[in-house]
Amino acid sequence: MKKKVYLFLVILLPLFSLAQQVKFGVQGGFSLARTQSNSNIKFTTQNYRLGPIIGVMAGINLGVNGLSVMQEVNYVAKGFKFTGTDQSSASPVSVKGTHSTHYIELPFNILYYLNLGKGHFFIGAGPYAAFGIKAKNKITYQVDPSPEVEESFIKFGNDVNDIKRFDYGVHGSIGYKLGYGSYLKGYYSYGLANLSNIPGTKYANRYFGLTFGYFFNSGR
Repeated sequence: MKKKVYLFLVILLPLFSLAQQVKFGVQGGFSLARTQSNSNIKFTTQNYRLGPIIGVMAGINLGVNGLSVMQEVNYVAKGFKFTGTDQSSASPVSVKGTHSTHYIELPFNILYYLNLGKGHFFIGAGPYAAFGIKAKNKITYQVDPSPEVEESFIKFGNDVNDIKRFDYGVHGSIGYKLGYGSYLKGYYSYGLANLSNIPGTKYANRYFGLTFGYFFNSGR
């Protein structure tokens, strides 16, 4: 019986050691998103939409020179701004508006660190998965005698007018971390999932992100 207990403790020791190496932190920043979208509007322009990023993360030093992994859980706003023409009626109407989507996103990145100055320069990449929590359109119709504003929520689902709830893709990141635990990171997120339910039409999330983070116990 004692041998089994000792063996069990030996197996658990590396896990305890790994748990002690986990560093936790928080981050905040913003996204610049320009998502491809389906609608009755023929777009004249599609511009980037600014939105917030708020999240928590956990990092582990892998024990190999310069290599770490970081798991994040973030709230991210995506979408885009647009101008165009609504062609759903007999008389086309000029419009401008915002398409906004909101996700809980889980990026997982492998990072490589290089000593630079008083901190570390790093680059990294990895996959992400995301879960849609809210989406809506806000459209201003340029009609006489005064513009009309319409706000409509978009459902997540499998109907033609819905968008799929689950998203996935890849991140590429670059940044700088100071020795006392703070860092600045820029990255690009490229969605691989087609979230449209319309055959032959694509809806995919794309955005740039910039975040400032802090690890409480000053780890990678």
